[in-house]
Amino acid sequence: MADIVVVGSLNMDIVVSVPHIPLVGETILATDINHYGGGKGANQAIAAARLGSSVAMIGKVGKDKNGEILLNSLKAEGVDTTGIEFSNDMTGTAFIKVSKEGDNNIVVYPGANNDVDIDQIERHRDIIENSKVCLLQMEIPLDVVKYVIDICHEKGVKVVFNPAPATREIPEDAIRKSYILIPNEIELFLLAGEEKVHLNKLEDVAEKVYEKGVQNLIVTLGDKGSLYYDGVSKKYFASKKVKAVDSTAAGDSFVGALVTGIIDGKTIEGSIEFATYAAALTVTKPGAQNSLPTRSEVEDFIIKYS
Repeated sequence: MADIVVVGSLNMDIVVSVPHIPLVGETILATDINHYGGGKGANQAIAAARLGSSVAMIGKVGKDKNGEILLNSLKAEGVDTTGIEFSNDMTGTAFIKVSKEGDNNIVVYPGANNDVDIDQIERHRDIIENSKVCLLQMEIPLDVVKYVIDICHEKGVKVVFNPAPATREIPEDAIRKSYILIPNEIELFLLAGEEKVHLNKLEDVAEKVYEKGVQNLIVTLGDKGSLYYDGVSKKYFASKKVKAVDSTAAGDSFVGALVTGIIDGKTIEGSIEFATYAAALTVTKPGAQNSLPTRSEVEDFIIKYS
């Protein structure tokens, strides 16, 4: 059985390069278009696998060409795909606009990801129960996320919960049962019930979310790095300065590297530092899965950057 199980989404990303992110009502011309494997679940699975972790994935794809491509990509990276089943809906698809500065915005049609259900989880329950860490996101139904968290809590499997995209409907029980909760700043404020994001309130809001019962809270802050709070002290980790090409999957790279660090026996702080280097390398390449670095690439980057 794999050390890490990812229960989550698989998408085909359709990426268009644009001069800038368009405003409401604005029409602009794209300069390029590409198709890449994506989905937060699959991205995090491949991120961890490329860094040397033993990974399995549970999810759904459509009975279409995109589903076949995504499955083959996971298999090529050594990810156990036993838990991936087929849906009658099309494979999830993300439409991503990327500016020349590396900024992006994303619209996702969930498709097959919405068909991941509790019956499927039960069919592959042994994969979850025999893992050491379970990675979860919010691109599959919330009832499934809660069900998996309950299984992990019962069996002593560490839950690393990346609540993206966030919703106010995430119950405190799911947060409380998470070993590590990893929102970005927008997701953090949503989880705290705040109406708007005010970064000058970041630490206060982090405390508010932490008080819901999570054991460790890591807030990713894009090019500003990340904040770690364990209930006692808060520590900022600066991002590594690189020339950004595309920020797609940087957060997924961070999560996959973080969990790899934990499996390797690093402390959470050591795992965050390792993940920060991996995320920095990710933004130097276009696309999602193809931009995720290997273990040797991260280790070489650490040496060169130091």
